[in-house]
This record gives sequence, structure tokens and C-alpha cells, in this order.
Amino acid sequence: MRGNINLGGSAGFAMAADNDVPMAAKAQILGTAFLGVEMQCARCHDSPFHSTTQKDLFQISAMLERKILVLPKSSTVPAGFFEKKERESLIKATLKPNQKIDPAWPFKNIATEDESGQWLIQKEDAREKLAAIITLPANKRFAKVLANRYWKRLMGAGIVEPAFDWENKNASHPELLDWLGHEFVASGYQAKSVIRLIMNSQAYQRESNGHNLIAASDKRFFTAPDKRRMSAEQVVDSLYQASGRSMKVEEITFDSDSRQPPDRMLNLGAPKRAWEYTSLSNERDRPSLALPRVQAVTDVLEAFGWRGARQNPITDRDTSPHVLQPAILANGTLSSWISRLSDNSFLTRIALESKTPDELADEIYLRFLSRFPTTDEKNKVLDMLEPGFVSRIKNPVPSAFVELTRLPNISWTNHLVEEATMVKLEMEKRARMGDAPSGLLDDSWRERVEDIVWAVFNLPEFVWVP
Repeated sequence: MRGNINLGGSAGFAMAADNDVPMAAKAQILGTAFLGVEMQCARCHDSPFHSTTQKDLFQISAMLERKILVLPKSSTVPAGFFEKKERESLIKATLKPNQKIDPAWPFKNIATEDESGQWLIQKEDAREKLAAIITLPANKRFAKVLANRYWKRLMGAGIVEPAFDWENKNASHPELLDWLGHEFVASGYQAKSVIRLIMNSQAYQRESNGHNLIAASDKRFFTAPDKRRMSAEQVVDSLYQASGRSMKVEEITFDSDSRQPPDRMLNLGAPKRAWEYTSLSNERDRPSLALPRVQAVTDVLEAFGWRGARQNPITDRDTSPHVLQPAILANGTLSSWISRLSDNSFLTRIALESKTPDELADEIYLRFLSRFPTTDEKNKVLDMLEPGFVSRIKNPVPSAFVELTRLPNISWTNHLVEEATMVKLEMEKRARMGDAPSGLLDDSWRERVEDIVWAVFNLPEFVWVP
């Protein structure tokens, strides 16, 4: 959490959420992410179904805050809730409003603070002490929780489930989890080291047909990864990677003319990968502050379960299928960009360089589906590729570049002027048009290739992990 909160990095985690005790929300995140301790209910009272208490959460919060905290009234259950109850309430409130909570490490059963001193630069810094206790080599829970998360990401289910809540949960393969945790520490906490071990295993390399996520711990055998859909970010990144395109979107900022100081406006830059996107809500619903190209990508991300708001991150997203998912892949602006054979598309290059229609068909299927087409699929594709294949290349000169009029820069400082909305409407029009089709290929033949590419990434299997 050091550094400047406006310039990203670990300091970004310190940005306060909109609540009465922001560090309590961050303490909950640390618990689930690194310790497998769920403290969500402890925000307002002791956890009714966990051993964690409200004091546990606020002691961690105080360590993050580096000072004694006073419990606000808004973080307590009203006294009237406990009155005239016919039976004893499951909810207990052991902290009282305005009670003071000292910075202290509450989870002695997970790790002790005995060895933390030798790792500290500032001995009296409670936040630094918290970081040291969580990441001490002696804290085996931390290493195993992270190793379990890597396993879950690659295999579709964790050795401990759910990955964010370990209380009263059994590991399906405790010896394996111990070993992965040990290797994680021995590697110097290098995530790639554990990931490499998992990906080189026979279990990971088998066809995804497991059902471990829905199985009890004693029935979780991991003979193969679970069949699972790609995450929203994986869907978008796969589209770009398979087509060989780079993301050409606007900077995610209100302050594109850089007139505001850093403490007034954030500039997240132009995303290169899907994880770099963020919410376009709030002021962005004003038409004059729209980012049409960014919006085309986030439309796909949101359809597949991505959440732009990151104040309350979760381990397991909702991956339920719904009609918007095939609709956005079939009709979205991003899909038209991906399937378009423009001069800067890698698909255009392979269309030009392929020696036979058969070779081009194989290349398209391998890039988007990681497999060769079946005999039936190959025959259908060749029926479209063979006519005009020999004469597909036009004069080896790209289509004439049409220089579009440069649009004025619209930012927070001038978005209320009359012209601003008209400029954004023109930007949206250009975004929907996308890049011009390549002039190197015969138009009719090129359009058939685009139809094939579109059809292939709209197959249901595209969004599933092979």
C-alpha cells in the first residue's frame, strides 16, 4: 500500500471505499484472499456460522489503519434487534458502539507473530507487521491458500472448496496441498513455479471432463480438469490473440487532455489486456464522456460475468449461461473487429500466405479452437474457400488510406459544450465501422473468409477451456 494512490501499484489498494470504515472492507479481502478466512458477516456483528468475531475483523482493520479504531454506530446491529426474541438469536454483537479496538493479530491458530520482528524495517508499523505475519514462511496457511487458488484456476476446482473459506473444510488431497505450498515457499513465492508444476502434470493435460467442483472432498479425484467456461477476460484476450490483433481503444480517463492534477483525475491508460479494463459507470453514462471502443470490449466482458466495480472482489463469479452471451459474440462490435480481414489483421496475412484452402481452414480452426476441423466441417469450409482461391489476391497494393477528419478532444473540462455529444456520436459511428477491409483480397472471397472466422468463434466450444 506504499506509493501514490493516483499512480497505481500497491497503493491503489489503499483508496478508500465509500463506507464508514474502509479498512474493514480491505481486511475482509485480505482474509479471504490470503488466509481462507471469511469475515463478511463480522462487518456488523460476530459471524453466526464461523468462529470469526467482529473484533477479529476490526483488529486487522486497525493494523491496516495503523491506529486504534473506534467502532462506528453504523457498523453495529441496533439494540432493538435483540429485544423480545422468542428464541436466542444466532447473531451476537460482542463489540459495542464507540468501543476502541487496538491493532492486533487475532488468528493465533493460523500464524503467530513471534518471528515477524526480524522481517520488519519499521518495528512499530502495525501494517508492516501484518504483512510480515501473513507472508512469513512459517505461515503455512498463506502458501497453501495461494497454491490452492492456482490449482483451482487451472483444474476448475480447488483441493479445498470454497477457496475463500477454509473453516471446517477438508482438503481432498492434503499431502498434495502441503507439497504445493512447500514448493511455493521454496521457489521464493514465485507463482509461475507452482503453475508450471500443475500444468506439467498428467491430470492437467487430460481432456476436461471432471466433475470435481460439485463433488464432496472425499469424492474429488482430479483425474482430469473440470469442463469449464473461460473467464470473461480469457474470452476477450482469446479473440484478440487468435486474430492477431492488438487492442486499439481509448485511454480510460476523464482527463484526456491532462489538465487536471493527479488527485482529481485518474488515467488508467489504453488497455492492452482485458484485466486492465474498469467500470464505465457513473459519469460515463453522460453521452459526451462515452468511450465507444472501450465500451465495445466491456460489453463482451460484462456478458460473461466480469464486474467493473472492484471494491468488493469475489473468488467465484456467476458463470451461468444466458442469451446475452451468444448474442454479443454474434452481433457485437468487437466481433466485427475480430472477423474483419483488414490490412492490419493477422488473418489477412494467413489468407494471403496459405498455399491451399485446406491449409487456411486448418489455420483458422487451430487459432480459434485449438483443434483441426472435422471432416464434415472441413468439407463445408472448403466449399466456401475453394471458389476464387487462386485469384483471391488483387494487385499487391493495400487499399487507399482514407484519412478521417481528426475529432476534437473531449474531456471532463469541456464535455458540457454543445459540440461534445456530436463528437462522441461520430466516434461511436467510427467504432462500429471498425477498420476498412483489406484491398489486397477479392471482396467476395474475403467476405466468405470473414464469415468462416465469425462462425468458428461463435461455436459454443470457443468459450470453453479445451
